Amino acid sequence: MENLIKDYSTFLDKQYNWLKPFGKLRIKKWEDFLKSNPEGAICEAMTCEFLEKNRINVVPYENLSTGGPDFLCTRGNNQFYVEVTCVTKDKVTSQTKLNDKPQGPCYYHLLTDVFLNEISNKTSQCSSLNNSCLVAIGTLHHQGGAKCFGKRAVEDLLTGTTRLTMKYDAEKGQGVGSIYESTNLRDSAFIRFMKGATGGIEFARNPISSVLLCTFGFDPAKVVGAFHPNPNHKFDRTLLPNIDFCRIVQGSLETGCLKVEWI
Repeated sequence: MENLIKDYSTFLDKQYNWLKPFGKLRIKKWEDFLKSNPEGAICEAMTCEFLEKNRINVVPYENLSTGGPDFLCTRGNNQFYVEVTCVTKDKVTSQTKLNDKPQGPCYYHLLTDVFLNEISNKTSQCSSLNNSCLVAIGTLHHQGGAKCFGKRAVEDLLTGTTRLTMKYDAEKGQGVGSIYESTNLRDSAFIRFMKGATGGIEFARNPISSVLLCTFGFDPAKVVGAFHPNPNHKFDRTLLPNIDFCRIVQGSLETGCLKVEWI
């Protein structure tokens, strides 16, 4: 823990000074958070700095008694909220089988299930808000961030893990037709099949307007985003123009041929 805090001392000092105007209770809560979950506190500090570098005015928003999103963000006349969560180095290593340090070509698992769990756990904190709310999922894991927090991860988060599929003729005992991609939406963040319905789709986790996958093991941080197709409050992507966002192509849900696009 001491080495970790030393490595990120510059960011932690900035966060401490940033919190000073907001009172001793907020500083105490953040210091306790740093002791109990240093990686989470570092990701929170680095998310704050990332937003400010993107010309966003950030202030603490979480109610010290009842909770809520971490930050209230303002740009011009527009506001949105950000809730931060962290996938620790140990968890990334155990789930992906990747070392934290650079390594050669290897087999590894993606983190789609982990991201979905983090999003599900944060949905209640994004409820009952008057503006859009983003969930920022960060990690300090170098290899996991490089391989599992990029554009492929965002696309899988929207569509669910895809697989190559072919129709099978049981009488002939062989596949027929062309190979195509399919998904059962099991680990899709924002859409799912309706229970008891055949092919019907419904939206899920509507309080979350967008998800940011944040790789903080690099300088500068690498961040990509995914839009909810039908949120309670739509996020204006012009507020973060330097981030690539992915979304489900309009109309593709109705056709049954799910497509995504980057904007």
